Amino acid sequence: MTRPAICLALLPLLAGIAQAAPQPCDSVSLCNAAGTAAYQAGRYADAAEAFERQLRRAEQEQDSSAARELALNNLVVTSLRLKQPGQARAWLNLALADGMQGNATRNNLRSVAAAVDYPQLAASIEGRYLRYAGAAVWSSLDISRQADGSYRVNFSPLRAGGKVEEYGPAAIGQLQGALQGEKAYYQLTNTGLPSGCSVELLHEGLDIQVLEVIDQQCQQYGGAGISVAGGYLKVSAEPASQAR
Repeated sequence: MTRPAICLALLPLLAGIAQAAPQPCDSVSLCNAAGTAAYQAGRYADAAEAFERQLRRAEQEQDSSAARELALNNLVVTSLRLKQPGQARAWLNLALADGMQGNATRNNLRSVAAAVDYPQLAASIEGRYLRYAGAAVWSSLDISRQADGSYRVNFSPLRAGGKVEEYGPAAIGQLQGALQGEKAYYQLTNTGLPSGCSVELLHEGLDIQVLEVIDQQCQQYGGAGISVAGGYLKVSAEPASQAR
């Protein structure tokens, strides 16, 4: 099996750094170096953490397109090494949505396409979906099939905020319910939301678009600035509760 292309920026490293314990980093270049060292040593979970920090710092810079593209592609190849092709698809999608077209992004198009089982993802609406919340964190949508053939939905929206590394997300929420509908259009029912509040889902291809009524009383399932509306990318054919 062809190994995914390694599109990391390999900075000059001192002998022995590849075996050193991961260190906190406070700049794009230092996080890139720390993640590269961990990646080369086979410590892919440590590498992913460093590259997420790299992406956060890149997002804080002005004119940061090149820096963000590097961080995103680092996360793509690291997710593939972690055997998380759906997560790799999600990181790559961020780069593509921003119109990034560098060599690493082009190479990783092939790597992700080879790794993701698209027919399995497309077989059912059931599974796990992600929506980017910024600062390298994701809101999630899990849809699970019940014994009677109906579908149960669990939204876990996040608002990242500016200090997610120190304190976690600035706001979180949870909204559950049942799906009612057919073909591509569904409504979320049995949510406990007040009258006049609605959540609608459009399932086209692999992914889902969510619309909801935006009103003070309709977002009481979460903290300030929380909403489930937006586009969700499918990353697994199994919801989180069933993932191995």
